[in-house]
Amino acid sequence: MTDEKDIVEFIRNRKGEASLSEIAEGLGVPKYGPNSAYALLQALKSKGVVERRGELWALVVEETKPAQKPSEKAAEPQKEAEELKASEPSKPETATVTPDVEQLIRAMAQTLAEAMKSARVPADEWELATKPMSTKIEETEEHGKFNALVLRPDEAVEAKKPLIGFPTGTFIDQLFLTPDGESLDGIPICGQFAITGLPGAGKSILVEEIAVKVAASGRKVLYATAEDTWKSATPRFDLQSRLKQKADILGLDWNLIRENLFVLDTVAYPELRDWNTFAETYRYVAEKEKIELAIIDSVTVLESYRGALKYRVMELARYNQVHGITALYVNQRSSEVWDSYDMAGGIGLAHNLDGTIIVDYGRVYWYDQQVDLGVDRGEFVRIVRVLDCRMCNFERRRVKVDITKDGFLRATEELSNTGETEKKQ
Repeated sequence: MTDEKDIVEFIRNRKGEASLSEIAEGLGVPKYGPNSAYALLQALKSKGVVERRGELWALVVEETKPAQKPSEKAAEPQKEAEELKASEPSKPETATVTPDVEQLIRAMAQTLAEAMKSARVPADEWELATKPMSTKIEETEEHGKFNALVLRPDEAVEAKKPLIGFPTGTFIDQLFLTPDGESLDGIPICGQFAITGLPGAGKSILVEEIAVKVAASGRKVLYATAEDTWKSATPRFDLQSRLKQKADILGLDWNLIRENLFVLDTVAYPELRDWNTFAETYRYVAEKEKIELAIIDSVTVLESYRGALKYRVMELARYNQVHGITALYVNQRSSEVWDSYDMAGGIGLAHNLDGTIIVDYGRVYWYDQQVDLGVDRGEFVRIVRVLDCRMCNFERRRVKVDITKDGFLRATEELSNTGETEKKQ
């Protein structure tokens, strides 16, 4: 049976670094689960023996120095003290300093002197900006490597690909349009979209309905929740119970939903709040179950530090694009300005995705809002709006919505495809 010593020996033989796949395949153990390579690595990590470096696991235990003989150990302090005493100028008897303090001062002075010698004057900013582009490219055997990184357009037949909609079964399917202005009957397939707005606007209610409808249609759905526990032993009306209620109201087959819905509960399993653990679990489920739709509610599960949130979303969005996964990222509004890009993580988060869907509420003050919604200035409304989409044409106007008594987000007006549209370049 493989144990921690086998893991350490394997990594040491790999020059101190190895990936999870290499360890699992090399030792013939499963990647995940009890007594798996991942479980043993986590145990070693908690002991400070290994650490994560991107996709690799590396040893961090320093090699122990050869043991010194007792006589050598005893002689060293005395020898150092004698050398220090000989090098220092004589001091008045009243200013006595212990050898330990003198040795410490000498060591600090030596460290400072070495640091000053190695210090470099910062380069000119213009030099830093232009230096990377001044590198000389010479004809070498590595030119093939550069050529492989440069892509060229395919021929017309291969380059042509139809624009396909991924049906969510909700009214937002009518907000995405073909170049002719017809309904796409879904969000653009493999698209990465933020759903943002103030808490209580109906974002989670919307994605819960999407989850059960898509799963009931036979497509695989991965649902990551950070706002509510999936299943509770208490009388709490938990997330699973609410989804079951929605399925019953909509007349959907719960057994079919059970087959196609996979949940990552970061409330019940705190280890999923660690990015590396979350990412590996996400990839494991996505590739094993061939996930077609991913719902992240909300993106705060990806990073506790809001400033770094956009980088986590970027990593996840890139993975989903490569693996053909359509994804919805629920996010919160971060300011008092509604119906805008002001979301947690900043506008940079929106730039990393293919589009933004606003689900929000507030009071109408601007003229264009009054025209879209047909309400008077100062009136309180809930809206849904596609703010942008780089993949296709879309309905620009705001749609007035409301939360029904049975817990669904519904448009309060009939949607048509003749409204004002705009194609994002």
